[in-house]
Amino acid sequence: MSDPKRFNPARPPRREGKLHRLAPRLAQRPGPLRAVIDHARGLERLGRRLQRNLPAEMRGHWRLARLDEAEMVVIADGSGWGTRLRYLSRQLQDAAEGLTGQRPRRVTVRVTPASSAPRKIEGPGPLSERAADTLRRAAAGSSDPALREALERLASRRGEGDER
Repeated sequence: MSDPKRFNPARPPRREGKLHRLAPRLAQRPGPLRAVIDHARGLERLGRRLQRNLPAEMRGHWRLARLDEAEMVVIADGSGWGTRLRYLSRQLQDAAEGLTGQRPRRVTVRVTPASSAPRKIEGPGPLSERAADTLRRAAAGSSDPALREALERLASRRGEGDER
């Protein structure tokens, strides 16, 4: 039977399924995946260089997605940053020409939310006594038993000590 493995801080355990762990291995082999990874890394490097050509407050709020002679596509963190980038599109074209030798004919700005973390949706709060009474009266006047039951359930959501 083998000995249990001890944690070695110099060699952290491998995590299965993590792209950041797979990318170095995929980049070692020649082929289309390596070409994609190399292209992505090149865009990232070029994007960092382009960031230096814009005002400092813009840094980190956008990234380069595509650059060729036809089009430069940048992705902004929000609509406000997207608007600012649209106003700076000529400056972006000039910077791209200075770095790569080719000037894109147009700049397209796409907007994505800065955070992809889902927002917590809060449920409705407690009802006021007045709202609960209105729901109880509506339930009493209803001829449909399912509707009556649903209205009574809603009326029971009244919070303690909540007088609105």
